[in-house]
Amino acid sequence: MNRTTKADWLTRYLYEKKFWVGGTRVTYEANFLTTAIQTIRYFHGSRSEFLVVYILEFVAPIDQKIDYEKVIKSYLSDILINPNFTLAIWPNRTHSFAILEGESLRKNLDTKDVLETLENFDPALVGKASYLKPLNRSFTDFFHLWARQNMSGFQNDIDAFIKNNEKIHMLELKRPKESVSTWRPYRADSKNYLQFAKFCSQLSYKLTNIAYVEAEPGKIKVFKDVTFKNQKLKYLTANLEIKPNDNILVAIEKIKFHDEVSER
Repeated sequence: MNRTTKADWLTRYLYEKKFWVGGTRVTYEANFLTTAIQTIRYFHGSRSEFLVVYILEFVAPIDQKIDYEKVIKSYLSDILINPNFTLAIWPNRTHSFAILEGESLRKNLDTKDVLETLENFDPALVGKASYLKPLNRSFTDFFHLWARQNMSGFQNDIDAFIKNNEKIHMLELKRPKESVSTWRPYRADSKNYLQFAKFCSQLSYKLTNIAYVEAEPGKIKVFKDVTFKNQKLKYLTANLEIKPNDNILVAIEKIKFHDEVSER
């Protein structure tokens, strides 16, 4: 099974505009060979609060000469939001994890150790889910596969965000195959939309959903304020075309939204 490729015209645009973008590589300034793929995932179990975990999947094997605590803290200083803890992963090793919680780094951890940390936050997050959606043709990262075997409750990754005018702006990205001029969100994804809206509301983040197609550079469908009632998704939406020099947040603020309903 192949890893999902997230590099496309919109993620490249966001990265160039200084957005934090999930699935991108980060390199340690003091050693360019120390590289990790970064993601942020949020989880919801029985507690009202969400668990937020910053995840670093290191590309190269562990090097005992590297001070990984310093490396992880340097990456952490750039993400602008405060996770509950950071999980470092070196795939294909028995003791393949490390956890930075507060100022303390615990190394050489295994699956049991990680599950205990999750359980300390919310026991409902641990245990294989009673229902698992079929895997796509590709997977997001090592943690995506690991979590399917070891975790329950709701979880999702954060696609992109930026701090602007002292406010964190979150973007949820959808990449359908169909043209954005005809695409509408699916009811099967209603839980994702509603949970992310709840997550952003708790933390006073601004949320915008964006659908785009790799074959239609510049064209996006923007939608927000998603609700789900009577088996229908209701939301405000507008189509927009952005150019490389545009500020996407300013462009979105200027567009006029209209009501739309999806029964897909």
